[in-house]
Amino acid sequence: MAAAGFLYNVVTVFILFHAFLNTSSADDDPTTWPGHMEPLGSKQPKISLETVDHWPSPQEFFSKYVSPIKPLFIKGGAKLSPAFGKWTDEYFMSKPESKSATIFAEQGKKENRTNPGQDVSFYDFVRTYKEKDIYMVNGVIPFLQKDVILPPPLLCDDVTEDMLVDTVMWFSSGGTKSVLHNDDVDNINCLFSGTKELLFIDYKKYNKKVKIDHRVGGYSGVDVDKVDFTKYPGLRDVTYYNVTMETGDCLFIPYKWFHQVRSYDRNIAVNVWWKHVSNFVPSQCSQTKTKDFPTLDKFQFSALSANGDSYSQQNEERGPEDLIEYFSNFLKSADKSKMSLEMFINHMKNDKVLMGRGKYEWNNQFSRVAQQLFGDVDMNKDGLFDESDVKQFDSNSKTLNEKLENHAAELEDLIEDQQEPNLNTKNEQPETRDEL
Repeated sequence: MAAAGFLYNVVTVFILFHAFLNTSSADDDPTTWPGHMEPLGSKQPKISLETVDHWPSPQEFFSKYVSPIKPLFIKGGAKLSPAFGKWTDEYFMSKPESKSATIFAEQGKKENRTNPGQDVSFYDFVRTYKEKDIYMVNGVIPFLQKDVILPPPLLCDDVTEDMLVDTVMWFSSGGTKSVLHNDDVDNINCLFSGTKELLFIDYKKYNKKVKIDHRVGGYSGVDVDKVDFTKYPGLRDVTYYNVTMETGDCLFIPYKWFHQVRSYDRNIAVNVWWKHVSNFVPSQCSQTKTKDFPTLDKFQFSALSANGDSYSQQNEERGPEDLIEYFSNFLKSADKSKMSLEMFINHMKNDKVLMGRGKYEWNNQFSRVAQQLFGDVDMNKDGLFDESDVKQFDSNSKTLNEKLENHAAELEDLIEDQQEPNLNTKNEQPETRDEL
């Protein structure tokens, strides 16, 4: 009996151990994870956004949401604008300015930032957008700016005088799908037609989990319809916030929060972007009656060009200045004929053009990017950066410039994260040594 009992226990342990190994093996295989090759967030936990049915005061809005970097859904917030109920296709085409106003239309309603777009007249876009796979992404045209109010929480002199960045109008027949991305500005989106579904990921909690492999433009290459967990495993481990916007709603999208947007039916929305300032709460604010809310045409936005066409493919791809030329002169600026990795990094740390003039603490994340940057400019892979490498820049300019721009954008992100205390993403001590 004792032998039989012992044998039973051995067999039981073996079976349990085998089951454990099989479970562990399955869990280690991303292709078996729930949601693999399915739409983004389809099998992950979701949380609803905080919702209010009126605009908060500027002080409440900035202290409770903007400064702590927390999204807010404002139900019915867009209904204060004349555009609500007014922006029909007939209204647009009745405006004489619609034929002379040129807008940028993206090709393909599933966003692909490598696709070329085209400039067309606003009139022609409105006339054809229901039949074509196109999507207007453009600064709010001047003659339409008077139809959209500046969101009430921004009606403060210390905001409107130098913090307003841009306005963007998004217009399609529905069915659009954005990439998963984030922005280096604060943002209010108001919907004047259709429905939008948005997924959010908290940057503060999950910035290490979300792979932003296109630093210039701040977006992920993940296919939002078929998430490949073998390439983007971190997207299984995040908690998603979700919200459905309907006509007349507004949404505060905080600085740096990752988001992905889908639109349905005839869809028109307007974004207002403004600079994020750490722990800022405005004080010079006006008490405005509902009928007196000023519209966008009354304000200056730093990114707006003379004709109001602020948002274009060029704007979307903006990044550091010509880095090929910059690194061609890097040796001369350091007064060196050649540089080792250590010398390269030491020069980087003190370079005001590349690293900016703000305060930051060099850490392992900076070292990682610096090593990648050095590896890219060391064209002959001999462990030194010298004139022989510079001579090879021209023949590799397109690929090299893309790599350098992404590295420079990542350095900028790392510095911004340190300078915004409410992100609190620093999980390591600064390095105290000069070398890697």
